[in-house]
Amino acid sequence: MKNLVPVLLLLMFSTSVFSQVIAPDKSYSRRDEYMQKSKRKQRAGVIFLSVGAGLTAGGTALIVDGINRNNRSGNGNDELSSGEVEAVVGVFVTAIGVGFMCGSIPFFVGAHRSRAKALSLSLKTEHAPSYYKSSYSRQLYPALALRIPIGR
Repeated sequence: MKNLVPVLLLLMFSTSVFSQVIAPDKSYSRRDEYMQKSKRKQRAGVIFLSVGAGLTAGGTALIVDGINRNNRSGNGNDELSSGEVEAVVGVFVTAIGVGFMCGSIPFFVGAHRSRAKALSLSLKTEHAPSYYKSSYSRQLYPALALRIPIGR
């Protein structure tokens, strides 16, 4: 019993240390979170696409330069000349660049999905008919709108 109280106090204080708490912030919304996620994925996709395009262009330039160097030298030896090595390296660099460009596709798709989720969750102001003492008016009220696409 003597040891039970300190152990229980230790457990109570340690659970709050390891728990994650989202502070109740009035500006927090799932829409902003999804839009931020979409922007990050879009940025990553653009970076991958740009790096891939640069590597592909550089690799193509290496291939062309290697072929031209090989044609100028005209060596009939069985050894690899510098032009052939340059062309082989260019092929590898081009393949890596194409891989980077293909790798950017999932980022763009994910960004589109996150943006679609963000746009499907929104707070709208809707009108409701209000009847009071035989008079008709339209009253505004906030409504959470969730669009679910049917038929996809």
